[in-house]
Amino acid sequence: MTEFWIEKGWGVSIDNAEISDAVNAVEEIRKRYDENSVFWIGHIHEEYVLKIHKDMTMLYIYGENQDKELVVVLEEWSQAENFIKMYFSKDFLDIKEQIKRFALNNKINLN
Repeated sequence: MTEFWIEKGWGVSIDNAEISDAVNAVEEIRKRYDENSVFWIGHIHEEYVLKIHKDMTMLYIYGENQDKELVVVLEEWSQAENFIKMYFSKDFLDIKEQIKRFALNNKINLN
């Protein structure tokens, strides 16, 4: 039993998700024809969520009421997979710092 869940915008939910489920979600979203496809990865006890869109926009949602978010546009899917690995390692604060560095290096304006 894991502490993670995945919700796919195309109507599939996975409780007790493992990293392989998240990597499969990346592969699925890459193959989907719907340009508005999205999936979320969450933790049942922590208030951090990754939201990944088909156009490689990634949101990191956090805060006591999940009322804060960082948004970046990734350059390749391997970057999404790296953030997913960090998420499943529960490196929640490091993810936030990595996104800020990524945005700074790519001159992206975070919301």
